[in-house]
Amino acid sequence: MLLSILLCQIPAFAQTVIKSEVDKTTLSIDETLLYKVIITSSENKLPLPQLPKFEGFKVISQAQSSTASFAGNEIKTILVYAFVLAPLEKGKLKIPPSTITVKEKAYSTDALEIEVTQGKQSLKPQPKEKPSLPEKSIPESEEPQTIL
Repeated sequence: MLLSILLCQIPAFAQTVIKSEVDKTTLSIDETLLYKVIITSSENKLPLPQLPKFEGFKVISQAQSSTASFAGNEIKTILVYAFVLAPLEKGKLKIPPSTITVKEKAYSTDALEIEVTQGKQSLKPQPKEKPSLPEKSIPESEEPQTIL
């Protein structure tokens, strides 16, 4: 009994987990992709992660959120980095791993492979021209006359 009380008072071993995810692994050239890096740690202060260079993609937007929760003596920190990416080319594109170093230990995500296919042809509707009436001058003999 005394041993279990003492074990409950020892803070949990510091753990850090980093993972990356995408909302799809196949998309067309005219779609966007949501890429997230999620870091969960028992550390309350985390360094900035090293995020990948998104070669073959254009970053449309990005956001960051953080949450910290406390339960007894334990702290849980969750950082989320989200990116909306637009592919710049067709083919198999690779997103390299993201890494974070916590207390001199490096943690990494897996690299992700994304298949980019041909998109729909961008069919822009051509502006409709208004039909023009032929310009014709009315001879004086055909001009309407006023009848009184």
